[in-house]
Amino acid sequence: MFDAKNCPLYEKLSRGEPLSQSERKLLADIVREEIKFLLRNQILPTPRNYERWFYIFCNLIASGQKLEDSVLMEFYNNIYKEESDLVNIKIDLKHTVQILSDIVGELQESLKESYEQASIEEQRINELQKKEEAIEDFIASLLLEMLTLVRNLKHENESFLKKVEAQQEIISELKSKLKTVEAEANIDPLTSLFNRRSLERALKEFFTLCKQSKMSFSLIFIDVDNFKHVNDNHGHHVGDFVLAEVAKVLRTSMRAEDIVGRWGGDEFIALMPNTDLENAKKVLERIKSQLEKVEIFAEGRRFKVSVSAGVVECRENFQSWSDMIKEADRLMYEDKKKKAL
Repeated sequence: MFDAKNCPLYEKLSRGEPLSQSERKLLADIVREEIKFLLRNQILPTPRNYERWFYIFCNLIASGQKLEDSVLMEFYNNIYKEESDLVNIKIDLKHTVQILSDIVGELQESLKESYEQASIEEQRINELQKKEEAIEDFIASLLLEMLTLVRNLKHENESFLKKVEAQQEIISELKSKLKTVEAEANIDPLTSLFNRRSLERALKEFFTLCKQSKMSFSLIFIDVDNFKHVNDNHGHHVGDFVLAEVAKVLRTSMRAEDIVGRWGGDEFIALMPNTDLENAKKVLERIKSQLEKVEIFAEGRRFKVSVSAGVVECRENFQSWSDMIKEADRLMYEDKKKKAL
């Protein structure tokens, strides 16, 4: 087991100082080995995890040691007793990908230039080598020695370039994982609409713009009628199908700039930027009309899907976006009561 000592590179990075060429290579080695280790052991690269493991791998690589994953995990657990932080995945992962992309790009440019220069020198030496018989023996030997060195350098650069290309595959994989993480964090898996977290984030942004008189918007709060009856009488699988069908109608009835999401259960919210109350109500009528055409077939019976909804426009009487939700929810229940009469 090695002892974790000071990491000069870590300290230099913390102070924001520029890195030398050798330090950049060391940084590339540390980041590459750390990311492979984290992915291999399914450890979330959160800011805290990333920083701690970077410090450990900085010491490990500087000491020239190679340890089994189990030994490294035991060493880590002996130092840090508490559990890992599970937040800010996206921020840290993007930072990691950017570091790798910058390093790989610089390495590629440097190696390509070195490779091209080696090819030029090799060509010149080959031309001189053809005239070897006309040159004195000691010069010929010197040229042959230089040729060997150039060829070795070229071979090493080719090998190094292949390693760099391999790291690009890791970067592509990280970018792909990042997209998946972002999608899972913002999309409702059942309906493929935005989830509540995304809706709240958009609501806060829209409401701020509204209060700054930079943009007005309308909000539609939608609730599926008799949804509990559907679940109780036909099963949750049919209920899930109904929600998916409602989501499909919402997606096809809204504009590209509108934001539609599942608020929770059988409730949906549509945010319509630069749309007044009257136009939002027209959109709602179009949604209801489209839903009337939807027919669900379950257990030998067919039934229709309908929704109740409330529509509000961002105005001065609303003190917060949650006030808009409450008012739209109240209007939705009024709509539902009218149908019961």
